[in-house]
Amino acid sequence: MGRVKKVKDIQKQLQFAESRLAYTAPARQTGTQATQRMKTPHQYQVMSHVGTTVLTYTVRASVHALEFFGDATGTELGLGEPAADGSPPRGFKTAKIHAVKSVGKAEVVTAKPSKRPYLKYTPTGGQSSYSAPITSKEGVTGVVSTVKTIYAAKKEVVGPYGRIYFTPEFYVIHE
Repeated sequence: MGRVKKVKDIQKQLQFAESRLAYTAPARQTGTQATQRMKTPHQYQVMSHVGTTVLTYTVRASVHALEFFGDATGTELGLGEPAADGSPPRGFKTAKIHAVKSVGKAEVVTAKPSKRPYLKYTPTGGQSSYSAPITSKEGVTGVVSTVKTIYAAKKEVVGPYGRIYFTPEFYVIHE
Protein backbone atom coordinates (compact mmCIF):
# COMPACT_ATOMS: atom_id res chain seq x y z
CA MET A 1 0.00 0.00 0.00
CA GLY A 2 1.14 3.49 -0.78
CA ARG A 3 1.00 6.38 1.57
CA VAL A 4 -1.89 8.81 1.50
CA LYS A 5 -0.93 12.11 -0.12
CA LYS A 6 -1.54 15.31 1.77
CA VAL A 7 -3.78 17.98 0.29
CA LYS A 8 -0.87 20.43 0.29
CA ASP A 9 1.23 18.07 -1.87
CA ILE A 10 -1.62 17.51 -4.32
CA GLN A 11 -2.20 21.28 -4.60
CA LYS A 12 1.50 21.82 -5.29
CA GLN A 13 1.50 19.16 -8.01
CA LEU A 14 -1.61 20.74 -9.52
CA GLN A 15 0.10 24.14 -9.55
CA PHE A 16 3.16 22.69 -11.35
CA ALA A 17 0.93 20.93 -13.90
CA GLU A 18 -1.12 24.08 -14.57
CA SER A 19 2.06 26.12 -15.02
CA ARG A 20 3.42 23.53 -17.44
CA LEU A 21 0.20 23.61 -19.48
CA ALA A 22 0.14 27.41 -19.60
CA TYR A 23 3.79 27.68 -20.71
CA THR A 24 4.58 28.44 -24.34
CA ALA A 25 8.18 28.21 -25.47
CA PRO A 26 9.61 31.44 -26.88
CA ALA A 27 9.55 31.52 -30.66
CA ARG A 28 12.90 31.55 -32.42
CA GLN A 29 13.59 34.70 -34.40
CA THR A 30 13.10 34.38 -38.12
CA GLY A 31 16.26 33.85 -40.10
CA THR A 32 18.27 32.45 -37.17
CA GLN A 33 19.60 28.91 -36.98
CA ALA A 34 19.83 26.58 -34.03
CA THR A 35 23.31 26.57 -32.53
CA GLN A 36 25.32 23.51 -33.43
CA ARG A 37 28.75 22.56 -32.16
CA MET A 38 31.41 22.44 -34.85
CA LYS A 39 32.68 18.93 -35.61
CA THR A 40 35.75 17.99 -37.60
CA PRO A 41 36.65 14.67 -39.25
CA HIS A 42 39.43 12.53 -37.72
CA GLN A 43 40.84 9.06 -38.32
CA TYR A 44 39.86 6.50 -35.68
CA GLN A 45 41.66 3.16 -35.31
CA VAL A 46 39.44 0.27 -34.23
CA MET A 47 40.72 -1.41 -31.06
CA SER A 48 38.56 -4.55 -31.39
CA HIS A 49 40.43 -7.47 -32.94
CA VAL A 50 38.70 -8.09 -36.26
CA GLY A 51 40.84 -10.33 -38.43
CA THR A 52 44.50 -9.55 -39.05
CA THR A 53 44.14 -6.12 -40.64
CA VAL A 54 44.00 -2.87 -38.70
CA LEU A 55 40.71 -1.12 -39.38
CA THR A 56 40.50 2.67 -39.48
CA TYR A 57 37.44 4.82 -40.02
CA THR A 58 36.74 8.50 -40.36
CA VAL A 59 34.70 9.83 -37.43
CA ARG A 60 33.62 13.34 -36.45
CA ALA A 61 34.63 14.96 -33.16
CA SER A 62 33.62 18.20 -31.49
CA VAL A 63 36.28 20.92 -31.70
CA HIS A 64 35.37 22.19 -28.21
CA ALA A 65 35.69 18.71 -26.70
CA LEU A 66 39.06 18.09 -28.38
CA GLU A 67 40.34 21.42 -27.04
CA PHE A 68 39.04 20.57 -23.56
CA PHE A 69 40.78 17.18 -23.49
CA GLY A 70 44.01 18.31 -25.14
CA ASP A 71 44.46 19.90 -28.52
CA ALA A 72 42.18 20.55 -31.51
CA THR A 73 44.06 18.06 -33.70
CA GLY A 74 43.08 15.08 -31.52
CA THR A 75 46.60 13.62 -31.35
CA GLU A 76 46.46 13.38 -27.54
CA LEU A 77 43.37 11.19 -27.89
CA GLY A 78 45.03 8.95 -30.51
CA LEU A 79 43.10 10.39 -33.45
CA GLY A 80 44.83 10.95 -36.78
CA GLU A 81 44.40 13.04 -39.88
CA PRO A 82 41.28 12.12 -41.84
CA ALA A 83 41.86 9.83 -44.80
CA ALA A 84 39.69 8.08 -47.34
CA ASP A 85 38.86 5.31 -44.89
CA GLY A 86 35.13 5.46 -45.24
CA SER A 87 32.56 5.50 -42.54
CA PRO A 88 32.18 2.84 -39.84
CA PRO A 89 29.61 0.05 -40.16
CA ARG A 90 26.09 0.53 -38.90
CA GLY A 91 25.84 0.07 -35.13
CA PHE A 92 29.53 0.83 -34.50
CA LYS A 93 30.25 3.11 -31.54
CA THR A 94 33.67 4.59 -30.87
CA ALA A 95 35.32 4.49 -27.48
CA LYS A 96 34.65 7.88 -25.89
CA ILE A 97 35.85 9.94 -22.99
CA HIS A 98 33.26 12.16 -21.33
CA ALA A 99 33.55 15.04 -18.87
CA VAL A 100 30.92 17.05 -17.01
CA LYS A 101 31.97 20.28 -15.29
CA SER A 102 30.40 21.40 -12.01
CA VAL A 103 30.46 24.22 -9.50
CA GLY A 104 31.28 23.93 -5.81
CA LYS A 105 27.88 25.05 -4.53
CA ALA A 106 24.53 24.05 -5.99
CA GLU A 107 22.31 26.79 -7.38
CA VAL A 108 18.53 26.72 -6.97
CA VAL A 109 16.96 27.25 -10.39
CA THR A 110 13.30 27.39 -11.36
CA ALA A 111 12.17 25.40 -14.39
CA LYS A 112 10.49 27.67 -16.93
CA PRO A 113 7.58 25.43 -17.99
CA SER A 114 6.45 24.21 -14.55
CA LYS A 115 8.05 26.81 -12.24
CA ARG A 116 9.34 23.87 -10.19
CA PRO A 117 12.58 24.54 -8.27
CA TYR A 118 15.54 22.21 -8.70
CA LEU A 119 19.26 22.14 -7.88
CA LYS A 120 21.76 22.82 -10.64
CA TYR A 121 25.40 21.81 -10.21
CA THR A 122 26.68 22.78 -13.67
CA PRO A 123 28.13 26.24 -14.34
CA THR A 124 25.75 28.84 -15.73
CA GLY A 125 26.54 29.98 -19.26
CA GLY A 126 28.86 28.15 -21.61
CA GLN A 127 29.39 24.48 -22.25
CA SER A 128 29.48 22.12 -19.28
CA SER A 129 29.69 18.65 -20.85
CA TYR A 130 32.20 17.28 -23.35
CA SER A 131 32.67 13.96 -25.15
CA ALA A 132 35.25 12.93 -27.72
CA PRO A 133 36.36 9.67 -29.37
CA ILE A 134 39.54 8.14 -27.97
CA THR A 135 41.74 5.40 -29.40
CA SER A 136 45.31 4.13 -29.23
CA LYS A 137 47.67 2.16 -31.43
CA GLU A 138 48.66 0.15 -28.34
CA GLY A 139 45.05 -0.98 -27.88
CA VAL A 140 43.15 -1.00 -24.62
CA THR A 141 46.20 -0.53 -22.39
CA GLY A 142 47.14 2.64 -24.28
CA VAL A 143 43.62 4.01 -23.90
CA VAL A 144 43.60 3.24 -20.17
CA SER A 145 46.85 5.15 -19.65
CA THR A 146 45.55 8.08 -21.74
CA VAL A 147 42.31 8.21 -19.74
CA LYS A 148 44.27 8.18 -16.46
CA THR A 149 46.49 11.01 -17.73
CA ILE A 150 43.47 13.10 -18.75
CA TYR A 151 41.78 12.39 -15.43
CA ALA A 152 44.82 13.59 -13.48
CA ALA A 153 45.10 16.74 -15.61
CA LYS A 154 41.39 17.68 -15.62
CA LYS A 155 40.09 16.60 -12.20
CA GLU A 156 40.47 20.16 -10.83
CA VAL A 157 38.79 21.67 -13.91
CA VAL A 158 35.62 19.56 -13.63
CA GLY A 159 35.01 20.64 -10.04
CA PRO A 160 33.89 18.77 -6.92
CA TYR A 161 30.63 17.42 -8.37
CA GLY A 162 31.93 16.96 -11.92
CA ARG A 163 33.01 13.66 -13.40
CA ILE A 164 35.20 12.18 -16.09
CA TYR A 165 34.30 8.77 -17.42
CA PHE A 166 34.99 6.41 -20.31
CA THR A 167 32.64 4.39 -22.52
CA PRO A 168 34.16 1.43 -24.41
CA GLU A 169 34.09 0.76 -28.11
CA PHE A 170 31.23 -1.30 -29.57
CA TYR A 171 32.00 -3.08 -32.81
CA VAL A 172 29.27 -5.09 -34.52
CA ILE A 173 30.79 -8.34 -35.78
CA HIS A 174 27.64 -9.82 -37.33
CA GLU A 175 24.56 -8.04 -38.66
